[in-house]
Amino acid sequence: MARYFFDLHDGHEFTDDREGVICDTLAELSDHAVSVLPDIAREELPGGPSRRFWIKVRDENGAYVFRASLALATAWLVENAGGRPQPGEDLKVAALRRTHEQVKAIRRDLAEDGLSLEMAEIDSLIGQAQIEAERMIKSLSQSQLTEHVAR
Repeated sequence: MARYFFDLHDGHEFTDDREGVICDTLAELSDHAVSVLPDIAREELPGGPSRRFWIKVRDENGAYVFRASLALATAWLVENAGGRPQPGEDLKVAALRRTHEQVKAIRRDLAEDGLSLEMAEIDSLIGQAQIEAERMIKSLSQSQLTEHVAR
């Protein structure tokens, strides 16, 4: 039996576990981490259309040994519903923002797993996708601003 600490990040704040949980097996450790995430997500919502929650588990020596994450992403599929404009941003910009956040999360996971150097080629490609998404967001946002001013 060993004590493990389940540190939580809700996309905004980091909370470190000071008490920990005693787990008999590694399967029990992973099951506990995964089972906590939906409860945390329910407590924290609403907090925006897209949120990512994760738990990183530390052993008694302070070394991280496991990570579990839960991503929530919502999206409008139409500009108007029932004759009313949807309350979110432009569909293309919203899709690009979601893509950008997902790509960023993949890169963060690779880095946390210590695989960025070993998987340099894929990390480079993912980095390029992140840069391109940022460029397209700026471009779309600028063109929308120009259209709005022209009206």
